[in-house]
Amino acid sequence: MASYAPSIIIILVFVLGIFVYSQVKFQNKMLCYFLRPNKQRIKKFVPLYSRHVVFDRGKYGIERYRVEPQCIVLEKYTGGVNKLFPVWIPTLDFEYWNPNPRDPSTGKIQWHTPEVEAAGYNSSAYVGLARAMANQVGGKKSKLMELLPLITLGVAALTLILVFYLNSNMSKQITESFQAMQQQINLLK
Repeated sequence: MASYAPSIIIILVFVLGIFVYSQVKFQNKMLCYFLRPNKQRIKKFVPLYSRHVVFDRGKYGIERYRVEPQCIVLEKYTGGVNKLFPVWIPTLDFEYWNPNPRDPSTGKIQWHTPEVEAAGYNSSAYVGLARAMANQVGGKKSKLMELLPLITLGVAALTLILVFYLNSNMSKQITESFQAMQQQINLLK
C-alpha cells in the first residue's frame, strides 16, 4: 500500500495544477459570441474592460461591435480544461449585421441613437460595472480565498499520506502478531 503513496501525491498535484490553471485562465476576460452570415457561431475572448470587439477584421461592414454592460450575462464555461472545473465568465452575443449585442432579457438586438450611446458609455458607470463583474467572476480576491483551494488539497494530500502510512504500519503489526501467535501455537504442540 505504501508504494502507491507517491503516485497518488503526483496525481493530486497534477489535478491541483489543472484546477488552478482553469480558474486563473479567464480572470478579467469576457467571452463574446459572434454569428456569421452562414450561421456559424464563433467565440472570442476579450479583456473585461474593453469597450468594443473586432470580429473578422471588419469583414461585414462593421469594424467595431459595441460592448454594453447591461447585456453582459454570466455563463458557465465548460470548454477545454474547464470541462473538469467549469468557471463562470461574462458573455455577450453579437450578430454580423448589428454593432450592438443581443439583450439577454428580451432576446432582441436594440438600436441606439448617439445620445443614448453617449449616456450608456459614461466611463464611471462602465468601469464600476466592469469591476463589479471582475469581483464576481474572480478578479480581486483576498489572498486567503485564492489559497483556500491549495490549502484544502494540501490537507487532503497529507491526510491520504498519513492514512497510507498508518495502514502500512498496521498491516506490518498485524503480520508480526500473527507470526508471534503462530510461533506460540507451534511451541504448544
